[in-house]
Amino acid sequence: MKRPVRDPDTGLYTVHGKDYKELFGSRTQVHNGTAYKTTGGLTKSDLIMNKWGRIVSEKKHKTAKKEKRLQKHGYFAKKGKFGYVKRSVKRRSGKMRGGKDMGETASAPASEVVGAPESSTLSPASA
Repeated sequence: MKRPVRDPDTGLYTVHGKDYKELFGSRTQVHNGTAYKTTGGLTKSDLIMNKWGRIVSEKKHKTAKKEKRLQKHGYFAKKGKFGYVKRSVKRRSGKMRGGKDMGETASAPASEVVGAPESSTLSPASA
């Protein structure tokens, strides 16, 4: 799209058949119809007013709602309580974490220890 220019008579920008006082403006100006778009390129159709009364990007607002950050960190709604409640983390028993061979790798077998008698192992020549 070609950059719109001001009308010399009225001093307004005409974009898609609508007149705007400014081409670029704040989110409030764009939402109210005073400006056509924000410096970031958001037009009125891209903006939405959230439940706290802030004008935010509609696309970013929807993505953030889908993200569910509170639930990922253990906060859930509980019946009978107002607001979110932190769900307690289930604790493991006092066992160490690791695979099933964790105890075997800690101590080396007797045949691999330096200076251990080799009489217990059979060599292929004597068999």
